[in-house]
Amino acid sequence: MSVSIWYQAVLLGTWFGLLHAFDADHLATIGGLAARDRALPAAANALRWALGHAVAIGLVATAVLGLDLAGIIDWTSYAELLVCLALLAIGAQALRAAWRSARPQSVDTTAAPAALGRHVHTAARPHLHFLAPWHAHTRRGGHTSVAMGLIHGGAGSAAVLALLPLAHFQSRLASAVYLLCFSAGVAVGALAFAKIFALVARRSTVGGERLAPAFQAAVGAFAIGSGSLLLIEVLYGGG
Repeated sequence: MSVSIWYQAVLLGTWFGLLHAFDADHLATIGGLAARDRALPAAANALRWALGHAVAIGLVATAVLGLDLAGIIDWTSYAELLVCLALLAIGAQALRAAWRSARPQSVDTTAAPAALGRHVHTAARPHLHFLAPWHAHTRRGGHTSVAMGLIHGGAGSAAVLALLPLAHFQSRLASAVYLLCFSAGVAVGALAFAKIFALVARRSTVGGERLAPAFQAAVGAFAIGSGSLLLIEVLYGGG
């Protein structure tokens, strides 16, 4: 295999993966997951999402190229529908959380210190997440992020973008390198967005009681808007 083929596999895979990571529905999902799951930092959710995305892409590629099951591409439209429904659910949950955060709530000052002490005592290190006070966790989540990554990776646009350039490569090794670089590009793009999102979220939290719920409401509205537009495209635009 010539050196130029290696370069093409690496450069095309990484570039297409980076572009794919910044699809509107991906950004809405990563942002919505970060606002929803406060047990993990936004970057950890993004990496778990990218892992699920890579696994799904690998399974689709194996089925199409290794097992000659090209018809599986026709079924990826169902994954697109799942993405739409998940985005609508994530957006609705974010809007609900923003509404609850904006409402004045009474705090039991007598029980808070004891509860906080028990919470921090059982954890390794207190930390700060989006729209949450300083706290710590004894258990880690992230299963929803992996599941959402699997759904996105199995969706039609992801499968086509990942598999279409493979016809250019004659070697299975070059195809594997392309897919690895594609998934790596997706992970880098998702991580970069998560870092920016976490920074803006932290600034909004510090900005005051009104700014933080407004930011979370914007995240929810973006998720619902992305899910709605994608749903219209799938139903009336042929996916």
